[in-house]
Parts: sequence; C-alpha cells; structure tokens
Amino acid sequence: MPTPIVYLGPSLSRREAEALLPGGDFRPPVRRGDLYRARAEGRSVFLIVDGVFMQEHAISPREVVDVVRDGARVVGASSMGALRAAECWPAGMHGVGAIYRLFRRGSLTSDDEVAVVFDPEGERPTSLALVNARHAVARALRQGHLTRPEAERLVRVAEETFYAERTWRALLTRAGLQDAKRLERLLSRWDLKADDARRGLRYIARCLKAPPARARGPRRERATPTLLAERTRERGPDALEGLKLPEVRRALARWHLMSGRYTRHALAIATASPEMELPERLRTNELAASVLSAPLLLPTARGATARLAASKKEQEGVRSLLALRLALAELWNLFIAHEALFADRLWQQLHLSHELDAEVFRWRAIHEAASRARASGLAARPRDWHLAREEVAHAHGFDTWGELEHSARARPWWPSILEHVETRALSRRMREVL
Repeated sequence: MPTPIVYLGPSLSRREAEALLPGGDFRPPVRRGDLYRARAEGRSVFLIVDGVFMQEHAISPREVVDVVRDGARVVGASSMGALRAAECWPAGMHGVGAIYRLFRRGSLTSDDEVAVVFDPEGERPTSLALVNARHAVARALRQGHLTRPEAERLVRVAEETFYAERTWRALLTRAGLQDAKRLERLLSRWDLKADDARRGLRYIARCLKAPPARARGPRRERATPTLLAERTRERGPDALEGLKLPEVRRALARWHLMSGRYTRHALAIATASPEMELPERLRTNELAASVLSAPLLLPTARGATARLAASKKEQEGVRSLLALRLALAELWNLFIAHEALFADRLWQQLHLSHELDAEVFRWRAIHEAASRARASGLAARPRDWHLAREEVAHAHGFDTWGELEHSARARPWWPSILEHVETRALSRRMREVL
C-alpha cells in the first residue's frame, strides 16, 4: 500500500489526524515545490489540508496539475487544499468537504475565507478563519442563540476585519453584542475547517483500502523526473481542443440555463443587451442585483418559505425572496426567448471575467463523465440523484427540488432540466468510480 503524505498545519491537531489515518506521513503545511520533490521520490498519494501563502510561496496550480498528470493522486480539503482542488478539479485533483464545494460553485471566492495566523511550533491557529466565522454564526442563528440582525452584524464585522486580527473576542466586541463570553465559548465549538480536514483524512483512509489504479501505477520515466520540460510547462491547456466553437458556445449557454449557473452573470448580460428589452423594474432593482451576485453570508432564505414567518422582519425576508425568485424566473424566460443572443453575451461576459476556460473545462468534465458512465453501464445511485436535484434547485433560486418541480414541471423546457439532472447525477457517479 502506498503511504500517503498529508500536509497538515493549524486546521487539525496532529494527534487526531494520526488517529484517523494511522501510518500516514504527516508533514508541515505545503510549500511551493513540495509536491515535485515528493513525486520525484516516488510518492503517489497526497492530501493537502494546509499550506503557506504569505511568508513563503504558496503551492501553484501548475505544480498540482503536473503531479496529477504524472500519475499521482492529489486530494485537497479544508484550507489551501480546498482552494487548489476547486481550481484544479478539471485536471484531476479531487476535493473533499463543504469548503471545497463552496469554492468550486463560486459561493466562496477569496483566499481570505480560509486564511489564518498560526505558530509554526504549535498546532492551533491564533486567528479565526472567515469561513469558520460564517459557519458558526449560521449554526448559532439556526439554534436561536443569535437574532438575524446580530448574526448579520457579526458576519459584516468579520468580513471587515484583517485576517490576522480576526478572533471571536475581537469580533464580538466590535459588533457590540451582549454576553460576549458566553457567545465566544458557544461559537468556538463549530470549526468547519477541522471538520473538512477530518473528512479528507477519512477519504484517504477509504481509498487506501482499495487503492485506485491511478495511485498504484508506476511512475513514467522521464529525463527530468516530474519537472516537465520548459516547453511543455509553458504551454497552457486548450479548453476547446477537438471541439467546434459555435457548438460549444450554444451548448455552454444551454448548460448555464438548465443548471442555474446563468444567475452568476444574468444581470450583467441582461442590462448589456437592449435587444432583450429588460423590464425597467429589473434594471433598477437593487435587491435583485444583490442576489444575482450570489454572495455567501448566511442561509438567509433557505427554508424560510416553508413555514409561517414569526416576525415582521422574517415576513419581509420571505416577501423579498419571493420577489427575487420572480425576477430570476423573468430573466430566465427572457434568456430562453433570446437563447442565441444569450449564448453570445454569456461567452463575452465569461471572457471579460477570465472565467471562460474554467467554465468550458467544467462543462466538458461533467458531460464527458456522464458519457463514460453511460458507456460503462453505470447507473446513478439515489444519493447521486438527490444531490444533483438539490444542486439544480438551489442554483435556480428554490429551497428544494420539490418547489422547483411544482413551479416548472408544466413548462415546455422541463424535460431539458430533467436531462441535465440525469447528466449531473451520472457525472457524480463516475467521479466516485474514478
């Protein structure tokens, strides 16, 4: 069995990590060049949890891609590992955990979400990660320990505080909350980064029981081990390799519309397309603009429509959610009616935001994985169907798949959404097999 190398720092204690993955080779947070050196030594399984980013050069996506293409298995979770996995998954890096999924779908976008200060000689961080602050505040809100205004104020203060100065005591003081000591003890209990580090370790332990062929195969011999020739390293990947541009443009637009990914750029596309005749009320609706930009703060609306609002504040939130859902539906119908124009505008917007290659790679990865699953006779499991349906429902602005189905099943485009859900479920199944 290959001995996995785990790059671990402040996200989880060494003692707990060793209990979850006995026999692992635990090393300090990953630095640039560490994967190259370990691969040159013949190591084939890596879990990246933590990594340096300020005091030394952070590991680059190029290094991860090179090592994966050389035949190694690289898994990321929790912190630096989640960041790189969200960037490199089309090339074969595997991500694990909630933070990875949030980065991958674009709900989290900044490195500041996972950045902390830690003592190299110690195991625990001396500052608080922003993603942990969001997670803990959301949990406290759900359990009734915080009111919504208190929770929103606390998250806002966390976002405005420099990562090295971010601690629960400092945040609670700046937010002016009462009973700060009790809240500090309560909020400190929830640590999403530690939870994801545990998930990553358990995943590696499961993989080693039945190691994938990718990890146990022999290294290919090269004149310069793992360090590819400069000409090869400088040549970037071609997202359109083997495909025809007009077909990709149309398929990418249809994928965005059926999966719900169109919401990321919907308002920018609509306001820049006078031919679509966007209603004036949507052009000036600041609330719609804020939701279409899709920031991750708190679960502000998730589940709110399924119960009777208990206060005027919550009733206003439900009304706002319904108004935003109507705005999204109106934009969606507008794009369907002008699908060719939407395809051109989406392509331009993705190019301007430097997301075009990543979106094409993501689209190709999902559809090629589903195609391989069909060719192999694989069937999606109930869990794959559930995750695919909920992913699509949330992306379209609905709390559950049932709500989306109730709203849209009579529409002529409903079979196209079902087809996308099947593709997504099969791609998940194939991903597990690989």
